[in-house]
Amino acid sequence: MYREVEYWTLDATPLVGPNIAYCASVGFTDGRSICTVRAEGDPMRAECEAYAVGKASDTGRFGPTWTKDGKACTGKPSGCGNSPDNQYQVWAYEGGTYEACATDFACGSFLVER
Repeated sequence: MYREVEYWTLDATPLVGPNIAYCASVGFTDGRSICTVRAEGDPMRAECEAYAVGKASDTGRFGPTWTKDGKACTGKPSGCGNSPDNQYQVWAYEGGTYEACATDFACGSFLVER
């Protein structure tokens, strides 16, 4: 039996680049110029992501500020809500354009169709 999922979890990962030298210095030796701040499993990854992204303006937690169609993600009535366990994740109850922004206003966005 098919059961519709109440929400989808969207996950943001901060990226650095283009900077081949930086990527190589944190362990990416394949010549890539855009990379995560640290490799998966690196004990400094969470701390480096927090430094790179800063704190969300709405929750005060380390991680991006999420919006849907330019409006704050405040819970199901808004169509989206911050994950209570991880500021890098948001719950998408509805389709729309979702954006994750660091404190320096570097943003990434993507379209969700539900």
